[in-house]
Amino acid sequence: MLFRERPPAALAISQPLHAWFSGRILRAWDEPLPEPLLLAAEQHDIGWLDWEAAPTFNPATGRPHTFREVRPAVHAPMWRRGVELALAGWGRHVALLVSRHGGLIYRRFARAAPGTDDAEAVERYLADQGAREAEWETALGFERKAAEREQGLLAFADAMSLVLCGDLKPPLELQALRPNGPSVVFRVEADPEAPYAFRLAPWPFASSVIVVEGEGWTLPPQGRFADESAFRRWFQDPPRHAFRSELRPA
Repeated sequence: MLFRERPPAALAISQPLHAWFSGRILRAWDEPLPEPLLLAAEQHDIGWLDWEAAPTFNPATGRPHTFREVRPAVHAPMWRRGVELALAGWGRHVALLVSRHGGLIYRRFARAAPGTDDAEAVERYLADQGAREAEWETALGFERKAAEREQGLLAFADAMSLVLCGDLKPPLELQALRPNGPSVVFRVEADPEAPYAFRLAPWPFASSVIVVEGEGWTLPPQGRFADESAFRRWFQDPPRHAFRSELRPA
């Protein structure tokens, strides 16, 4: 879960919805991309689905935990489950990309003190999934560079979706490997003339504008809950609100 601040309250957005936007971004690319990559982008957070249906509560913020606040010891098994669901539902190519995206998160962003259960969960994920990824790459006839390109495109779309959802704040620089070319550094900035409108350069899409629309849960006007009981009562039937974001060339 992540939050899009929308004074006077905020909007809670689910991880699977954010992942759907990632797929939308890659489907707009100006070059044909493999369907398994597009599907993996759309479904890379499938392991979070059960958690999103019953999120845990953070008493420090008075809100549900964001995905950044959930400990690796909790979400590493969820990532494994997501890989298994991808493998069962769509096969090794999609499972490979979902698994590699989880590994990227654990190598770059997961912070865990040595000797803790969080560190152990990260190490186990990287070791176990790394072996499976190598096996799948061989079976699929993937060159390592090809897998890295697809992983990089998924990571780019993931980050761009977080910008459009309001989690990552521009200006930002994002890097991706073009499918048939070199690595490119993209810069995204907020459009000063409109809320939740953004500008990107260089422009890698076939259309002149990318528009994403979704539905989130509106938090109370004060932006937080008095306690977990209040949150649980609200979550039984939370008010919903449609939202949209735009991305245009710089």
